Amino acid sequence: YEKMGYSFIAHIGVYLDKTNLTQNVIAELGKIANITVAYITAGKYNIFCKVRARDTNHAKEIIFQIDAIEGVSRTETMISLEESINDKKRMMHAIFRDM
Repeated sequence: YEKMGYSFIAHIGVYLDKTNLTQNVIAELGKIANITVAYITAGKYNIFCKVRARDTNHAKEIIFQIDAIEGVSRTETMISLEESINDKKRMMHAIFRDM
């Protein structure tokens, strides 16, 4: 992503009008290519997303797209300063090491 100019990372908590809209909103989020991860969560947010963008203006455009989805009541955005750990194999190595 960084080599292609998408080094700006934001994490966006999505609040829904009603939880029964979750699957519809997830389907709409899936249409936004810049959302690289989306979790259905329990707790503060209904859905939590990881977004890759070119810069803050591009991230703003993506956030506005999310806000426009029917059923989304509001969003809360956190900007990532650094992605310190991103190793999908890390836990598997630890599990097999302990066996």
